[in-house]
Amino acid sequence: MQHKSLGDSAYEWKMVWLLAVLFGIVGLDRLVVVYLFPILIPELGLSNTQAGAIASVLALTWALSTYVLGGVSDRHGRKKVLIYSGIFFSLMTWMTGAVKSFTGMLVVRGLLGVGEGGVFSASVATLAEISTPKRRGLNMGIHQAFFPLLGIGLGPIIATQLSLYMPWEWVFFLLGIPGLILTVLLAKLMREPRKVSVERDAHKSAPLTSVLKFRNIWVTTVIGSLFQTGLFVFSTFVALYLTQVVGLSLSTTGLIVSGWGFGGFIGMIAVPALSDRWGRKPVLVTCATIYGLLMLAFALSHAGPWVMFSILFVAGIFGFGIGPLFLAVIPSESVPSNMTGAAVGVPTGVSELIGGVLMPVIAGGLADLYGLALPMMVVGAVSLAAAVTGLFLIETAPGAATNRVTSSPLPVTSE
Repeated sequence: MQHKSLGDSAYEWKMVWLLAVLFGIVGLDRLVVVYLFPILIPELGLSNTQAGAIASVLALTWALSTYVLGGVSDRHGRKKVLIYSGIFFSLMTWMTGAVKSFTGMLVVRGLLGVGEGGVFSASVATLAEISTPKRRGLNMGIHQAFFPLLGIGLGPIIATQLSLYMPWEWVFFLLGIPGLILTVLLAKLMREPRKVSVERDAHKSAPLTSVLKFRNIWVTTVIGSLFQTGLFVFSTFVALYLTQVVGLSLSTTGLIVSGWGFGGFIGMIAVPALSDRWGRKPVLVTCATIYGLLMLAFALSHAGPWVMFSILFVAGIFGFGIGPLFLAVIPSESVPSNMTGAAVGVPTGVSELIGGVLMPVIAGGLADLYGLALPMMVVGAVSLAAAVTGLFLIETAPGAATNRVTSSPLPVTSE
């Protein structure tokens, strides 16, 4: 069958939804382990610090993989990176159920991050190239909305409910299947974006570090580091906090945390779409401010389950809604298209290293010393700091930019 042009709307939407669901499975396979920590910690004899390390090692390999494989996809094609990464992370999800020690968990979860980072960077670069410019924010939002929907909305419900009917090992065996199915579909339906094929030959000599010439890459990297600190500290310890400090059951905890993910699903579609119209910068700064205040309210309120669910639901709309902006939309709009993979990889990689690798371990140590309430306070504070940092962004939205970023590198200090 003859291929349609890459601007074809049907193909564009097909790829948006297929890559979105695949990224949702990435989120589910990544985060399900933290929802099972109340079971895994006593069974494997782990401390809070070791639990933080298990979450952190995946963030470390995700960070490195996103940067390296993002650059590989710039040079050798998006499809190959997506297919091999999809197969690999699904196999490592299965392997999580086979290990029975702290060391084994570190190794397998680290390898899982390699595959998941490759899926993220290559899929974002693909969508940046096949999307209609004025739908880019919406498409990125739909894509990344499935991470909180499946990883944080449905994830804690799936994990806690399945654990009632089967050993925790079988939860991982079961959850490794969907990623393989989606990867097979992707292999059959996806075609390599033409921009990559054409511009790869024209810009072979461009080093990965070229993206550091663009101011927005630096700013989104700082924002990402702050946001990811809150995201991974909170997601790593919220189940332990609600069960051990607040005294809730594991099933009730799963339902409360799901509000964060369900709100995030709505926000990740609505907020980037609004930024297409109103601009990336004002939307990001406003939403980060509201998110920070709501997460502080959650940590301080000590309210009932439904109130906590409601706070997290609304917070998820504003908080997760800005994720596609600083991780994908703004970086991809700030550089020439032959640098898209690396541009996405830098803020994602650095923010994973700082927010996903270092901070959960530090927060775990602080929780061992001062209690689990302290990590709950972190997310609000760092989100407010991200809002302030967002003031230094240069607008990139095609319909809103008055000082729009062009394809030429900008001085880091320029306005």
